[in-house]
Amino acid sequence: MKNYKILVPKAGASNELGTEVKLYKLDEQVSAKEDWQEEMMTTFVNNGWAIEVKVDANVEVGEPAAVEVIEDEPVRARDDKGHYVADDPSTPDVNEAWEGGEAPEAQEPVKKTTKKKVAKKTTQKKK
Repeated sequence: MKNYKILVPKAGASNELGTEVKLYKLDEQVSAKEDWQEEMMTTFVNNGWAIEVKVDANVEVGEPAAVEVIEDEPVRARDDKGHYVADDPSTPDVNEAWEGGEAPEAQEPVKKTTKKKVAKKTTQKKK
């Protein structure tokens, strides 16, 4: 039995004969227990709509596995509604606009190249 994770919501068969269809939702975990499910999921994988996932046998069903989060990039702080939080200038030692209270180091700006404008040639009509 293989397990798959849906990457793109797609409709697919929900029974062996294909007479019933269901929407496989984003991030849904699908267990291919029968041959027809395996064939359908192989098609999903080949089209980039799903990936095969490995399940750790030591983790009990229904219990979330422990995940270690590694933060590489700083994250902007957001309020309850998902809007960015501004820095409070009255607290110079803490930057509220970033999670953890510290702003990332400034990076060198990327130089942009611009195309030179070429003047159109004008021709005079012969009289």
